[in-house]
Amino acid sequence: MKICRQFKFEAAHRLPYHDGRCHRLHGHSYRLELTFCGPVQAIQADNPQSGFVVDFGRLDQLITTELIDRYLDHFVLEESVPGLPYSSAELLAAWIVAWCMHHLEGRPEMVAMRIETARLWETVHAWAEADRQDAQQLLPLFASPQSAFC
Repeated sequence: MKICRQFKFEAAHRLPYHDGRCHRLHGHSYRLELTFCGPVQAIQADNPQSGFVVDFGRLDQLITTELIDRYLDHFVLEESVPGLPYSSAELLAAWIVAWCMHHLEGRPEMVAMRIETARLWETVHAWAEADRQDAQQLLPLFASPQSAFC
């Protein structure tokens, strides 16, 4: 089964190799949509996760405090996101998937849940989407990936 949760954050970045206005420092009101997949947990009286892939409240808490507040919201992305070589929407979406793979998967409260995709809107009309394969393929571009996701 799939579940999805959206988040918002404000951030600035620059694309120094871009041949248009985006080479200058500028900001976006980003919208992030994360899709996870996994089995629905069996309904048991002693399991507070019963009937869920994962509890949305717990997922919100982890994503907000450990990802968005720590690395993304109200930051200059080149300065705050460890290992990100270039702050394009494509690379940032792949970095977010890699972060989720490393940081969320395997936690006891996450059971068998896995990140499937990250869709990142820079504007209301433009988004990039990365999946697990994209993240694994781009991982060599991220400087010090282990320190980036610890």
